[in-house]
Order: sequence, then structure tokens, then C-alpha cells
Amino acid sequence: MIRIGILGAKGYTAGELMRILAGHPRARLACLMARVEAPEPVAKYFPALRGIVALPIEPVDLSALAARCDAVFLALPHTTAQEYAPALIEKNVRPIDLSADFRFDSVELYEATYKVTHLAPQLNARIPYALPELFRAEIAGAPGLAIPGCYTTTSILALAPFMTRGEALDLDRIVINALSGVSGAGRSPTETTHFPECNESVAAYGVARHRHRPEIEEKLGRLAGRPIRLVFTPHLIPMNRGILVTCTIPMKRPVTIAEAHGWVREFYAGEPFVRVLPEGEVPATGAVALTNFCDIGVVADPHAAALVVISAADNLVKGASGQAVQAMNALFGLPETMGLLAANESD
Repeated sequence: MIRIGILGAKGYTAGELMRILAGHPRARLACLMARVEAPEPVAKYFPALRGIVALPIEPVDLSALAARCDAVFLALPHTTAQEYAPALIEKNVRPIDLSADFRFDSVELYEATYKVTHLAPQLNARIPYALPELFRAEIAGAPGLAIPGCYTTTSILALAPFMTRGEALDLDRIVINALSGVSGAGRSPTETTHFPECNESVAAYGVARHRHRPEIEEKLGRLAGRPIRLVFTPHLIPMNRGILVTCTIPMKRPVTIAEAHGWVREFYAGEPFVRVLPEGEVPATGAVALTNFCDIGVVADPHAAALVVISAADNLVKGASGQAVQAMNALFGLPETMGLLAANESD
């Protein structure tokens, strides 16, 4: 059994990790820690896990955490994981980071995007971007993992099949409009995520400056073999969970839906967690809620000479904790689907 710890065990992504790992046949929750004064029951923060997760949430003690775990999920705010990841690796424990701290190939781009100095730049190059569908070969045996977030996962998976189709598509004029449920902002309420402020209202934010755009561009650039620039506009919508991304790619020549659909089907052939919908069908968040699936649909718009690519995922599962477990499985040589499909899966 892989002994698992969670650091930052009071947040939404931590709750999803506990829910998933409670049924994992080869991983065992061994330690839960967060900023608490004394041990507290999990049910205080996640009543649905009463009777399912018996471990208490303990005050942070890095030495005790490392002694009891083989891998630790860092469900921490951005910039915090840099403080813990190097120490865990020194103790032969693999950190699986759900923040943005190790997601960028370029430390300079990370520092410019988040307006901070990276505390572990040498380690950054050793921790792969753990989006299994695209970078699987880098995950197995890595000292730690950087887990992509919801906007980036859903956008990158939607656009990845088209990054080598520059002869047919204008890759310099891509537009992404993204909608996210309120849980994507984390558990601590803010002025914009407080219920009276966001209920019955849809609002764009971070327009032309959102910090996930450079990350999306960097990863798509790896696939395209050249720099990618795009328009990315996120929106907060009044629902708990779910993310829907609509990408528009102008055509250089006429592209039929059959041709575009074939590119996507071929690209994701055999991928267990990417579902390419039949021609003409488009995804909905309700169809992927509480699952690790990303659904993708493609529509050709000859009137506007553009492809419209739509993807949907659960922002807390494929956009965070489920993907983290999928990557953890790959890290330890287990089937990526383990613990994420059938609860009784054992091989």
C-alpha cells in the first residue's frame, strides 16, 4: 500500500482527495495535516466523510508527516508548496503539488506571472507537469509532480489535438472563453465569491491578464513547437462545481467537422479519461460532475470560417484532485484508472 499524506487538509481539493482515496485499492490515507491548533475531526470540515475517513486533521509537523508517508499531496495556496516540497524530497517522500508553484517550465515566466521569487528554482526543472494525456512519459519515477489546475487542464486538452494543424488553422488567433463554478476559487470566501455577491450573477474577471493564460500558452507551445498567443477570458458562474471551456480557432482553409473530429479522436485514442463526443454534440458540466472525465465536442462553423471546440470537466476532480490521483497512479506504476472508475478495482 502507498502511504498517503495530505498537507492543507481543510480545503475543497483535500476533501475530494479524501473521498477518492478512501476507495483506492492500493493507496491508504496515513496522515492529514493543516493549520489547526489541535487535532480536529475530518467531519468538522467535510460532514459527508463522517464514518469514512477516521484520521484526524493534525497540526503541521513535517518530520512526522514524512515518517508516515510515501507521497504527500500539497493542497496549499500558491507559493507555499515551494517551502515544503524540497524538504519532503530530501526525506524520500514525493510531493504532489496542486498549486501553481512547479507548473511552469520557465521559472522566469512563473515569477513574472505570480509576481514572486521562486524559492526552489533548481527543483522546478525536476518536477514534471503532470497532465498524463500529454506528458505521461515524464511522470513515472519523478521526484514529485506538478498538477495542472482546472482552467488549464480543460483548455489544454481541448486545444492540444490542433497544435500540429497550423497549415489548416490560424493558431495565432485562438480565443478561449471559460466558465467555472465558485469552488474553483477555494474555500475561503472573498468579496466576489461570497454568496450574495455571486449568486444569480455571471461575471468575467482577470480579463486580458489572468495568470493561467501564460501557463496554457507555454504548454500549447511545447506541443506546437513554437510560441502560442491567445485570448483567455474566465467567468465566475453561480454553481458549486464544474468548468466549461469554449475555444474558437479560425480556419486558414475549409475544415469539415468530420476532419476536425477525426483529429481529436485520433489524438485521444485509448485515453480513459478523455471522452470525445459524437460529431455535432457538445459537452455539459452535469455529465462530468464528480468524475475524472473531460468531455470534448467539436463544431465546424463555415459561416465564420472557424472551429469551435468545447470541453467540460469537474474543476475539483479532473481539474484538481482526480487528476492528482491519476498522476499518482502513473508515478507509482499503477493503472491510471485505479480508484477513479470502479471502487473495487484491484489491478
